[in-house]
Amino acid sequence: MSPSDPLVQAVVALTGLSRDDVLADPRWADLAPALPRLADSIAALQQSIADGERTAQSANLALLAAYEGLERLGRPLRAVVQVLPAPPRAAEGPLLGTPVAVKDMIDVAGSVRGDGNPSAMAGSPAAHDAPVVARLRAAAADVVATASLLEYAAGAPHPDLPEALNPVRPDRTAGGSSGGSAALVGAGVVPAALGTDTGGSIRLPAHYCGVVGIKPTSGLVPVDGVTPLSPTLDHVGVLAATVRDTARVLAVIADRPALATAADDPAPVRGLRIGVLIGQLAHPALDPELAKRTGALLDRLAEAGAELVDVRDDVLTELGDLLVPVLLPEAWAVHGERVTAEPGWYGPETLRLFEAARDADPAVRDRALARQAELLPAAEALLDGVDVLLGPAAPYVAPGTTPPIDTPEGEVEGLFTGPFNVTGQPAVALPAGRTDDGLPFAVQLIGRTGADAALLTACARLERLLTA
Repeated sequence: MSPSDPLVQAVVALTGLSRDDVLADPRWADLAPALPRLADSIAALQQSIADGERTAQSANLALLAAYEGLERLGRPLRAVVQVLPAPPRAAEGPLLGTPVAVKDMIDVAGSVRGDGNPSAMAGSPAAHDAPVVARLRAAAADVVATASLLEYAAGAPHPDLPEALNPVRPDRTAGGSSGGSAALVGAGVVPAALGTDTGGSIRLPAHYCGVVGIKPTSGLVPVDGVTPLSPTLDHVGVLAATVRDTARVLAVIADRPALATAADDPAPVRGLRIGVLIGQLAHPALDPELAKRTGALLDRLAEAGAELVDVRDDVLTELGDLLVPVLLPEAWAVHGERVTAEPGWYGPETLRLFEAARDADPAVRDRALARQAELLPAAEALLDGVDVLLGPAAPYVAPGTTPPIDTPEGEVEGLFTGPFNVTGQPAVALPAGRTDDGLPFAVQLIGRTGADAALLTACARLERLLTA
């Protein structure tokens, strides 16, 4: 495309940059041939500027590059539900020039909350942004797209809406339920995306796709305007390309500005005290290669001066066992009326889960919550004398498809993530390398309740070592 082409001239005008600076931008090689397909997006940005809603600035180039990536990479990965042209946002803010995707179970004004369900996708658009989306816009982030997910975040795709594909190996799943968000970040389309996590739905796809994923402290981020699955266990969190991006976005959606600098200028790992979850690392469900590679990582940390402390983690097994007794009655409270009246609304695997929830005894949930309260001090005590806990993020690398929750593979998928939805402690899936097959894997790091900043700082220290 000639530099004198009207679309090129339009992009130059949108950015406020010189033509030479635009043409020299590394994103231009992919963006230039896509300009004819982006004509509507360019026109929407032009109109937004004319209406005084935006200004000509370099952030618009990042937005156009994200639109190009959504079409070229995101759609083939089945990660995109809806592209949002010229999204409204503040003129300035800490996330200016940051395109962000949002899992399609979080309200975005003017868009239908699809929930991974074709019938829901035919519903009415949301009248208002969820608080987390409103906070992104107020921080000048560009909310560029809604991202695909497993149906109602319940662990399986609807058969009419195939699950997102892995950006590293498209013959594998991106995971769930926040698979679309993980795929868009892993493919480099956006630096960050929002997801939700009830038993591992941020951390598992982060592990599969080679990105960072945080389930923050329970209650730190509001869940208003988000389709619930199990209100006691639900969290909204972030998937991002780096720990620094994770911290910057979490700071905004949590309305905790101090979190934004948690990953800046990380120190070496020397002196970092890491509690090693020896029970999880010895669990028979853990793939032997992942166990070996995690052990090699621990050796590397020790050589770099980290202090490794073995931590007996039996309490986590019991806490993990409380997840399903809490989740099922709460899921039935959310979905039971529709399951009874319109069972055909749901895909067969999701329906099977919710029908099992019909028989769940609320009294069992109450006893589980009472036991949770009794065990929480012991969970916090695991961090006595250490800065963070470390263990595997998942028992295996990305499978071909997400295993149904009532299969042996599905039953163990959230083995290491689920306990921390019960404890409410912040937990991060941190990319740790690739297997012999070239598939990403992560380790999981856990911090004290409310100590999200300290956890992100520790993660940044490990990330620095791993990417050196």
